[in-house]
Amino acid sequence: MAQLVQLGGSKKKATPRAFGPEAFLPTTLAEARARGWDELDVVIVNGDAHIDHPSFGGNLIARLLESRGFRVGLICQPEWRDGKGWREAFGACGKPRLFFGVTSGNMDSLVNHYTAHKRRRSDDAYTPGGVAGMRPDRATSVYARRLRELYPEALVVIGGVEASLRRLAHYDYWADAVRPSILLDAPADLLVHGMGERPIVEIAARLASGEDRVGLHDVPGTAYLVPDDDSWQWTLEQRDAERRRDILRLPSFEAITSNKKVYADFSRQYHLEHNPDNARLMLQPHGKRAVLINPAAPPPDTEMLDAEYELPFTRLPHPMYGGEKIPAWEQIKFSVTILRGCSAGCSFCCITEHQGRDVVSRSTDSVLREIESLKDVPGWTGVVSDIGGATANMYQMVCTDDAWHKVCRRLSCIYPTVCEKFGTDHGPLIDLMQRSRALPGMKRVFVASGVRYDLAHADEVNGQNYLRELIQNHVGGHLKVAPEHISPGVVRVMKKPGKESFVRFQEEFERYSKEAGKEQYLVPYFISSHPGCDMKDMVELSDYLDENDWRPQQVQDFTPTPMTLATDMFWSGYHPLSGKPVHVPRSLDEKRMQKALLRPDAPENRHLANKARRIAGVGPRPKKRRSPEPPPAED
Repeated sequence: MAQLVQLGGSKKKATPRAFGPEAFLPTTLAEARARGWDELDVVIVNGDAHIDHPSFGGNLIARLLESRGFRVGLICQPEWRDGKGWREAFGACGKPRLFFGVTSGNMDSLVNHYTAHKRRRSDDAYTPGGVAGMRPDRATSVYARRLRELYPEALVVIGGVEASLRRLAHYDYWADAVRPSILLDAPADLLVHGMGERPIVEIAARLASGEDRVGLHDVPGTAYLVPDDDSWQWTLEQRDAERRRDILRLPSFEAITSNKKVYADFSRQYHLEHNPDNARLMLQPHGKRAVLINPAAPPPDTEMLDAEYELPFTRLPHPMYGGEKIPAWEQIKFSVTILRGCSAGCSFCCITEHQGRDVVSRSTDSVLREIESLKDVPGWTGVVSDIGGATANMYQMVCTDDAWHKVCRRLSCIYPTVCEKFGTDHGPLIDLMQRSRALPGMKRVFVASGVRYDLAHADEVNGQNYLRELIQNHVGGHLKVAPEHISPGVVRVMKKPGKESFVRFQEEFERYSKEAGKEQYLVPYFISSHPGCDMKDMVELSDYLDENDWRPQQVQDFTPTPMTLATDMFWSGYHPLSGKPVHVPRSLDEKRMQKALLRPDAPENRHLANKARRIAGVGPRPKKRRSPEPPPAED
């Protein structure tokens, strides 16, 4: 039996990394046996390429289990099609002693495959050479079905962002319909939702101790199918008092598919059950069965997060790819994660829904150790591409009142105003930034993650010091920010700060750049076709961009992704929290016109932009001399 260690973080220093094939986790049973293992305890099936880097969730979970004494193998991007050798692909590591873990990868497979206008993408950033088509649509379900066909008795646990955000019935943009929980489609024994470290380690440890799989139904952060009757309630009787809670019976799959008002209320109910301290078990009937959702597991603490990111990752793609470039890895290979979770709760963003609203940060010393270790990685040039996370400047920001947190059900700690209980001190982050760039041999340390400038404005003590540090020392010529929109009604639906906050930040950026004697540019990101945004709102944004000589280099049309408030508005036509109707740009024509207004100078957009202005009842676009294009960003 594998030797188990405690769930908390390890004090053991990371061992020096090697970079040959033997440094990677096994991908076949033969490789496992070369290590002296007759069988594997856990096999992770992953829709991404085999990239041994902590930014890739499947590999992170595999390394974490390995550190707990388990024998772990990885099957990455297996062939799944009939007649193409799928049995050999899924059987490469044999049947594991404990379970198969399945993930579609770092992205929902449909978001990975299709644009906001439902066109098939021609590339896949998580595949060698950027080649498209190396994973199926709805990859989690397809992989689980193949495993069940090959190993009918094996325990299958699904997780990752695709499974996590589809744990309940949900609107699916690509099917343009409400689909049942993924557990009705993927024949899995358990679903792990949210950050999976604690649930997956608990599942592995309990199975290794000899516990039967039927006893695993009390693991926080999991979901499973039960009959829609009273027969399953015996599982609750097995729970200790701490884990036993009231059950919230959600509207059934049948009810929410037949009534959009009911769907919106369903969305309101499940969004309020996000806090591990007070969330209830949720039960959603699907015909004669039901999905039972355990409350989210507490996020990993600082000690555990430190230990995870200091595991002996090679930080490289597996040598079997022959050095072929993998675009996603090229972008983040020298980035360093400093935090998890996001307390903003923007309506359109799935990060909060998956990673949680509680921010967990690594210790400063751990981050600095990781940065120092980068010098051992092939290709290191002394430049860190990013120190950040879901939001760059939420480092070490948490609720300052434990008693308050136990009862809090706010969906955002910073919107519509920053909660008085939420710590906004940027001091620890300033210290980290200064110490990181002072490390020996360090040329530059960039911040490429998103910045909440409204959060910096809320910190009266260190907010301006942070902005000065950021703008003068951690920007490579361009700084990406995401105001998303400027129309008051739209940003209110988005749960984003208004135009005034962005204008203030723009002025600060220009002032601090000038103080440093640097020519730098803001690169703002905006969204078209968001629920609540009509044609007049988009014309207002278009004219604002014109007045300020903003020419967005990249524009984003709203893509509905499962479990976000904005997606639920898109489908239902109602705001789940207020119950009031919301304008929804649903037709492809309207979406194209709204997107064209973000770049009306492009020849292919002029006709659509002019048509949009006529529909909005405003005059033609004012003629204006355009300023030259800004220079490219520094590498």
